Amino acid sequence: MSKPKEFSSMTKDKLMTYTFIALLILAVVSYLSFGVESLILALVSVGVAVGIDILFSKVAVDSPLNIMSAAVFGLIVALCYTLGKPTMASVEVMPLIAPGSYIFVALISTIGMVLFKKIQGIGGRKFVNPAAAAKLVAMIPFLNTVLLPSDHMVTGNLQMPALAGPIGYDVIGGNGAFSFAGYLQACFASPTATTYSSVYDLMLVQKWHGWVGGISSIAVIIVGIALFVIARRYIKWRITVSYLATVALFALVLGFVYGDGDPLLRAIFHLFIGSSIFLAFFMATDPATTPLTYLGQGIFGVGLGILTVLIQTYMSFFGGSILALVIMNVLSPKLDKIGKLKPSTETKEPKLPKAKQFTSVKTYDCIRCGACMRVCCHKLSPILIKQAFDKQDVNTISKLSADYCTGCGHCTFVCPARIDLRASVLRAKAMLRGQ
Repeated sequence: MSKPKEFSSMTKDKLMTYTFIALLILAVVSYLSFGVESLILALVSVGVAVGIDILFSKVAVDSPLNIMSAAVFGLIVALCYTLGKPTMASVEVMPLIAPGSYIFVALISTIGMVLFKKIQGIGGRKFVNPAAAAKLVAMIPFLNTVLLPSDHMVTGNLQMPALAGPIGYDVIGGNGAFSFAGYLQACFASPTATTYSSVYDLMLVQKWHGWVGGISSIAVIIVGIALFVIARRYIKWRITVSYLATVALFALVLGFVYGDGDPLLRAIFHLFIGSSIFLAFFMATDPATTPLTYLGQGIFGVGLGILTVLIQTYMSFFGGSILALVIMNVLSPKLDKIGKLKPSTETKEPKLPKAKQFTSVKTYDCIRCGACMRVCCHKLSPILIKQAFDKQDVNTISKLSADYCTGCGHCTFVCPARIDLRASVLRAKAMLRGQ
């Protein structure tokens, strides 16, 4: 038997399990609005994702089996899918009800697993969120109608709200011809409901149309915060905070510019229509496609928030956050360079998480959580040094001050992927000294 080794108690498998449980809770909550259809949708998506992961593990030697990660991906795809046909819909552009919804979500899962998890991962890094990118690809045939929605009535008193103008309970755009509260009720309320006492209750408590995972904004917030508390060192919650704060502030500014009757109504809409709130907690924080540094994460969240409000206001695409996320994902490599800690020869002992002994250690590719960068005694960037060492890039290794490493091993201790970062950094240090 191998000698027990001590590491942080958090592993990638455990992190994926916690995330899966959180998503599963939201899937169960969605049953309150969509019934068994939402649960079948989740089963279809997870089944396709796990099946493809097993298939790739058997036919490709460089594709390790990672069922829990595939299951999490499948649930995210299901929960970011739109269900429920609004009462004022004149045509169904995309399949919003069964059985068409099952087929479409299976297509999105397939595209995401093959193109954006497996093939994209061959290059060593995922540049865009797989679920978001796959959904956008699947929507390409409908871009003319999704970005400029035509699945709502274009005649009569109830139209798509023009957010590029004043809004209030009884006004959309520049006149009082349309009721914003009426629009929200007809789009998001139960098809059998004729009245709804409060727009705020509707947007916060329970919706009958929209992203499955955002059906209850309150549920998303509670479950999301609980997950952040449990895995706060490894989940990039700063993106969520900066994103939500930016959306709220920018919406309030636009409300002032356009002279809204209720300054909070626009902010509530942008924050809680479904796509924004679910994406904020469970997609925007994807470690693989977001910045490593705290400052980079803050900038990422701000940019995501600004783009979301702009897209939703001026393109009438109320799932604008998903397009904004892919755009910001592409900028992540640049943001990785912002906010790195300044290396120091002085030793500062960090507070380490709870330890656990392991008799066998399972290793994975880096999940880009950035935990190693926060526990280094000398404020180094161990994962960046390792990547430079793998490429034999001496100049980058020198710029990252790898020679400051004293081999404390804290980086390896906290790594949930169980990468031996200490060994890589020390080898990089030796390479510098050999030059």
